[in-house]
Amino acid sequence: MGRLIESTWHEQAVPASAEANLKTYICRLRRALPPALTGSRIDSRPGAYRLRVEPGELDADQVAGQASAARAALADGDPRTAIALLTAALAHWRGRAFEDLPGTDFQSAADRLEETRRELRETLAEAQLAAGEVVAAIGVLRALTSDDPLREGAWTHLVRALHAAGRRAEALAAFRQARRMLAEELGVDPSPALAQAHQQALTADTATQPRRELPRDVPGFTGRAAELGALDRAAPGGTVVLDGMTGVGKTALATHAAHRLAARYPDGQFFLDLRGHTDPVTPADALARLLRGLGHTDVPADLDERAALWRSELSRRRVLLVLDDAADAEQVRPLLPGPSASLTLITTRTRGWRLPGETRHTLTPLSHNESAGLFHTAAGPREQPLTALSPLTAVLTACAGLPAALHAAATRLAVRPLWSTADLADWLGTEGGRDELAPEVTGSYRRLSAGARVAFRTLATLPPEFELRQAAQHLGLPQPEARHLLEELTDHHLLDAPGPGRFRAHPLIRDQARRTARPLSNARVA
Repeated sequence: MGRLIESTWHEQAVPASAEANLKTYICRLRRALPPALTGSRIDSRPGAYRLRVEPGELDADQVAGQASAARAALADGDPRTAIALLTAALAHWRGRAFEDLPGTDFQSAADRLEETRRELRETLAEAQLAAGEVVAAIGVLRALTSDDPLREGAWTHLVRALHAAGRRAEALAAFRQARRMLAEELGVDPSPALAQAHQQALTADTATQPRRELPRDVPGFTGRAAELGALDRAAPGGTVVLDGMTGVGKTALATHAAHRLAARYPDGQFFLDLRGHTDPVTPADALARLLRGLGHTDVPADLDERAALWRSELSRRRVLLVLDDAADAEQVRPLLPGPSASLTLITTRTRGWRLPGETRHTLTPLSHNESAGLFHTAAGPREQPLTALSPLTAVLTACAGLPAALHAAATRLAVRPLWSTADLADWLGTEGGRDELAPEVTGSYRRLSAGARVAFRTLATLPPEFELRQAAQHLGLPQPEARHLLEELTDHHLLDAPGPGRFRAHPLIRDQARRTARPLSNARVA
């Protein structure tokens, strides 16, 4: 009771009726406050009162929950969710806590809450940097370093944010101010983290400028509107996989989308062909190439150390990473960023693997109208109308919706100025013409098991769409064994499965199967 009286009348003389007045105030509070789940809000005993608060009702409890969820979101690579949670947590403050209450207990509690508020503001700036909101982060950090000039973590983030925004002179000036404050007030040197941020700003030169490695954009890119829309909406920190058969346009789509997204990732755009000349690129070699792209000349020998250094570098960058023609999850997993604001686009001919948290789009051949649009763009409009009997329709049918085949046909027409579309259609009807359109499947073929290679060559002798029973008869295998081999071909996009027990081979894949089987037949005859 005495503490309540002292706190209520701490700036004036305590009246003789103080205890009676306090009981009146408590009575009014009981009527004003909603009831607690466990009974009255205010318990009383001789000379004392206790306010009953349910779990989660205090602002401090709500802030603690939001802060914990925000840190988890940031660790999971979701800075925008972290920003929303931290903003909501900071909105609970309406000035300094317990501002009008005296006593060391209140002061200590207020100090603890102010420290929580500073930590939230610093974490908010960190999340804003991860989300690419550099200007907003700079504003938060400038206010924080003004309120708490000895907060070294805030100075470190500020130097990095100014450097990331291209404001190198301001970054260096911020470091000098922080160093002076630390020396004058605490008599200490800057921490290694702050010194490293300063060194990065100080030594910034052309060797550490962001990489711009994207191949030339596809001229006159047409089609894939739905997939492009999905890629445009891809959130930072995500992993998007494009799979599909060879020649279906995965690399072209990834490259075109990357050019559209490039401005959102100012810290660099990396493009890495994982196919290799003879064998797939190893994760160790890929990481060495990526780290050298960031300016590292002394690359660790150990694969795990390379991967850890790569993740560390990307944790404070906003980078677009394109990994083209990935073989499997084992090849790309060490290359993936950790929690960061970077986006990874992966293309692969194989659908038989998955990455945690990925978004996957399977590309199918273009429609007839999309094929016509792509062919006109690549070859220029011809005089032939698009009718069922027109030569152009015959050309599009021969290409069967594969962008690579359409480009090959358009190129053949472009280098034969005396040819008409009808001449092109006639040529595509020959074996040589079909061979030129057939997609290159060597990489996929090499990755097949010995039995699946035999099954692939058998496609040339099967109908375009066939049942499991027919394939088993051709292979001379029981149906369960034949199904296993056909599913392996399906995983590599060398077959489709339109229904249970049914399989379908793309016409150009069947031509490629015929070409693959032909040397083997000749060898047997010889």
